[in-house]
Amino acid sequence: MFALGAKAQSKLYLDLKLGISHNEAEGAYFGKGTKPFKAHSTLRDVSFDEQAVAMLRLQMREKWSIAAGYSGSALAWSYSLQMPQQYTVNPYHGEWKGHGASLYMHQLPLLVSRTIGAYNLKEIDTIRHTYLASFRLDAVLGGGLNRIGNNCLECGQLGGGLLYDTIEFRETPTVKRKWGGFLIGGVTARFYRLGKERLNLSVFYTQGLTDMVLVPVDYQYNSQRGFTTLHVRGTGFSATLGIPIRLKTFAKTPSG
Repeated sequence: MFALGAKAQSKLYLDLKLGISHNEAEGAYFGKGTKPFKAHSTLRDVSFDEQAVAMLRLQMREKWSIAAGYSGSALAWSYSLQMPQQYTVNPYHGEWKGHGASLYMHQLPLLVSRTIGAYNLKEIDTIRHTYLASFRLDAVLGGGLNRIGNNCLECGQLGGGLLYDTIEFRETPTVKRKWGGFLIGGVTARFYRLGKERLNLSVFYTQGLTDMVLVPVDYQYNSQRGFTTLHVRGTGFSATLGIPIRLKTFAKTPSG
């Protein structure tokens, strides 16, 4: 049990976080496109975008908190193609090509957290219930707004000859809307020393609710051709490491 004792009054924090994010087009892992085209990156070319976050968080009582702020990252998509053996001219194996692109994306999240687990290490003050170190795990749910930033990076005609095979992509991204909504959920681990929060680590899954960019993709692999359209909403995973700065502690209101 994570005993806060006299320190259970509400606190206002500024959480400054840095981390990474990775997102894909909708349905990327559920048969989007026709084989051998894959509407997502593979282990050989998976990439991550930097993410910066600033959140104001009101820690209420022992278990609940609410936070709002700003996050800057990327609205990204990717795809790849492995040349099938029946079409390759490589004497050993079919060749491979992949591509990814992104737009800068602003996010305005609103998050609600509840503590679901807490662990303490070595109590050093039995009266105030102060511990040398503590760990708390919060479940986090929320939502917010996305806003597209700058122009497309590395979009257009992509491809050409490989060593033996030829794989070409041609994409023509179109911004469908500048603003979009999202839902978010995940967990945050908070680390304490001597009763003060020192560090937090968050892992979130974000589900975009509205198509923000449509990406028609024509692809050619040797003599074969294909076509699909990617729907990009900003769906994906993120992980951030944060430093909490306590701005204010609100005195407990006397009862009675």
